[in-house]
Amino acid sequence: CIRDRDKRSNYEGIFVLRKSDKMMAMHVVHGADDRGVWESMEALNGEARKIVRHNNEVLSIYPDRKLVTISKMVDKLGLHPILPENLDKLGNYYSVSQQGEERIAGRQTSVLTVQPKDAYRYGYKYWLDTETHVLLKCDLLDENGDIVEQMMYTAFHDHAAVPPTAFNIPELKGYTRQTVNKARGEQAEIGWHAASMPKGFMLTQSARRSGDNNQALHLMYSDGLASVSVFIEAANNGAQRLTGASNVGALNIYGRQKDGVQITVMGEVPEATVATIAESMARTR
Repeated sequence: CIRDRDKRSNYEGIFVLRKSDKMMAMHVVHGADDRGVWESMEALNGEARKIVRHNNEVLSIYPDRKLVTISKMVDKLGLHPILPENLDKLGNYYSVSQQGEERIAGRQTSVLTVQPKDAYRYGYKYWLDTETHVLLKCDLLDENGDIVEQMMYTAFHDHAAVPPTAFNIPELKGYTRQTVNKARGEQAEIGWHAASMPKGFMLTQSARRSGDNNQALHLMYSDGLASVSVFIEAANNGAQRLTGASNVGALNIYGRQKDGVQITVMGEVPEATVATIAESMARTR
């Protein structure tokens, strides 16, 4: 099983993530022991940032801002892109095929393509290390098959064991601490639902956040591979609000106002998906 083998994997490496016209380099360490799974991810360019995960608990540390956020993972299996564990269950919405082997970061990989069966999803291409089954490269493909986002390891090392010091948390005196609470939500509890949802997308997560005298509701929908976020907050006539469609690289965004609130939907999915969800959001009766 790929998922079980990845949980037992001990490795580190450097990968480059390209989103729109921006590139980020990250140093990743992954380890597993009798206490569970450990992960750290540290930015090598841009704002200084380090994320440390132990099982489902995550600390995000921003030294320049003296800020640390604390959260729990609900539906993600890791900090960085990994092969979805449920590809065999996505046959109603995607076609999966084997495409031979290629070398990535000096290692042999097996190549998989995942093609959408409708206009509401993007396609994916995965390169899996043949020894560890770790995802060494991933392309996100738009409706025309063009690459709109890419992750690729430039260095990768498989270890028998990862030193415990790799997951040390630095001294955080003087840091502001913020806790981000996430929980699964049901339509009756959150007060909103999507009356018309592309097939396969289900509510997987909800969270309420307060700030600046305004409470925002965050809902996440997923088909098991692609994810879409819905943000609902009080409309403010003094602020500029998105109306209609916009996009940044692979990210499509759609905004509208209804019943005194601003509804903003975004995700790495086609524009038709975010527009359909935004236009169908309604209060639960």
